Amino acid sequence: MTPFLCLAILWVWFQAGPLTDAAQLQNFQDSLGAVLRHGSLSHMLMNLGLIAVAGAVTERDIGALRSAGLALACVVLGSLAQFLITGPDFLGISAAAYGFLAYAILHSTPTEKLVQTWVLILMFLALEVWFQSDQLAIYTHITSILIGGGYAMFGSLFGGKEPVLKPMQMTHLSAVIAIIDETDDDDAREAESTLLEEGFDGMFVLQQRGQVLGVTGYYLDEQVPDIAWLSWTYLTKSHTGEGYGSQMMNNLLGKLKDQGVRKLFIATSDYDDFGKQLYADAHRMYEDFGAEVELKIPQFHGTREAKIIYGLNNPEFVPGPAEAASQKTGLRIRDGAPEAESDRVIGLVWRETDEGLSGMEDALQDARRQYAKQVSLAVPSDLSEANSDALAAHGFEKTGALKDYYAPGLHQDWWICSLANK
Repeated sequence: MTPFLCLAILWVWFQAGPLTDAAQLQNFQDSLGAVLRHGSLSHMLMNLGLIAVAGAVTERDIGALRSAGLALACVVLGSLAQFLITGPDFLGISAAAYGFLAYAILHSTPTEKLVQTWVLILMFLALEVWFQSDQLAIYTHITSILIGGGYAMFGSLFGGKEPVLKPMQMTHLSAVIAIIDETDDDDAREAESTLLEEGFDGMFVLQQRGQVLGVTGYYLDEQVPDIAWLSWTYLTKSHTGEGYGSQMMNNLLGKLKDQGVRKLFIATSDYDDFGKQLYADAHRMYEDFGAEVELKIPQFHGTREAKIIYGLNNPEFVPGPAEAASQKTGLRIRDGAPEAESDRVIGLVWRETDEGLSGMEDALQDARRQYAKQVSLAVPSDLSEANSDALAAHGFEKTGALKDYYAPGLHQDWWICSLANK
């Protein structure tokens, strides 16, 4: 809607030019007919800019139809107020521009700052009245601001204002990073860097009246297409305990179901912040949704911080025919690389061979040269079982498994070798 309104303003300007003599307007109908006319280029460009920016924000939040209704209400009622007080000596579409501007500002203002925002708006109007009351349609501006601001504040009377999970955009980034930083400043820095580099696909914000209350998202597994991992999921501390975290998770699971995701894994930790489990509330929420701890690796992130992975099945997933089992039972260890966010943990890279375990001693020697504390190996459960004795002989212990990771019945077994005392 907003682009068409901007095009209409430009078309009228280039077709009819400026209307420099408002005395030509004789009645209210003439004033309404002149809403797309402007007295000067600067007058037209100012209204055009306000509508292009604030109108786009408004339309994104309430849709084209309601935005058109808001613009119409501002134009008719704002023009009527000006006409009743001063007569038909005004023109331009500043009514819609100011209505959109008031909505965009107040809809994105946190509740605790509404009073200060209204004070600033009233101060701005007072300056208009004091310095330019003889040049501007002041009463149109006042009426339109009240309409746009009132709709932003009391729009729930015309439609639900419950928090809504929306796709994340660049405009949400600063609020999202601030929310993450409330809990974990390291995560906040990493999230900002990653989101700026990789974009916002799969990320969502929980938004109410323009205010971002939380963030969540997912990314698909690189190896298994119907497996997803929970991305950064945080709720602002001012709204914890209100059920919004559960709402985010529930809405996200609905989106994953629609994409055919079979299972969601959640990587977290038992980070202890001076005696307080930092992610305890999040863990309780995961468990309330039916997620279970499937893997815990002590000292993975630090001496006192374990890696924890929850698994959450999609109960509505209908599995297809089972894939034929591989006849190969061997493992060739190719090399290793540091595990993300780990405290000197090397993750091994492998490939399937006909039989037997090879390349492990070289990989362990290389890990020692990198001063690794631990070496991890994640393999399908059938290969894990076939090579369990050989892995144990190299000092590996099985620490857990991500159930049904590769396919129903085919898990991802995790083996850990501690190099601390070797």
